[in-house]
Formats: sequence, C-alpha cells, structure tokens
Amino acid sequence: MTNVFSDTESIKSMIVSIIDQNKGHDIVTFDVQNRTIIAKYMIITSGDSSRHVKALAEHVIKSLERHDEIDVEGIDEGNWVILNFQGIMVHIFRSEVREYYKIEELWN
Repeated sequence: MTNVFSDTESIKSMIVSIIDQNKGHDIVTFDVQNRTIIAKYMIITSGDSSRHVKALAEHVIKSLERHDEIDVEGIDEGNWVILNFQGIMVHIFRSEVREYYKIEELWN
C-alpha cells in the first residue's frame, strides 16, 4: 500500500489526537530516535480497563490500517498493547500495569 503520511511527526500527532479523543490517560511522547534503532517516537498512555485498552488500540488501528501495515501485540488480553507503525511505538496499558512496569523511567 502507498503511505499517505508525509512525515513521522504528523503520524505521531494524529495518534496522540486519537488517543486523547477516546479518553486515554496520561499521554506521554518520547523522541527516541537518537537512543534506539527500533523507533523514532514512543507514545505511552493508559486506559481504565482491559476493555478500554483494547478500544484505544482498535481506534488507532482503524485510523491507520488503510495507510500501511501495523504490527500489533497484546490486544487479546488488553493489559498492555503495543502498536508499531512506521517508526512509532505505541504502548497502551491498563493503569495498574503501567505503574508496575514504569516504562517511562526507561526513556526519561
């Protein structure tokens, strides 16, 4: 498929907007392109429940899937979903799981 996005920054902004519109909590973004080769940006957010985590992931996937391939992990359980799309890693946690793993501390 042909990608209609001109740059990673616009993708990141769109994903953050989708998460915000669907009531994702504590949205944090990190520019990690100078720290790792696996991504340019990390977006981390929380949902209230497994159902909310899954719904947030599904909203992002639905908005992006027509543009390109998305790698998805963890959506079946809904405790922690990882989406990878064109150099952007999106981590969507249940709040308790996010607190347990403290992933932001790895990138601060």
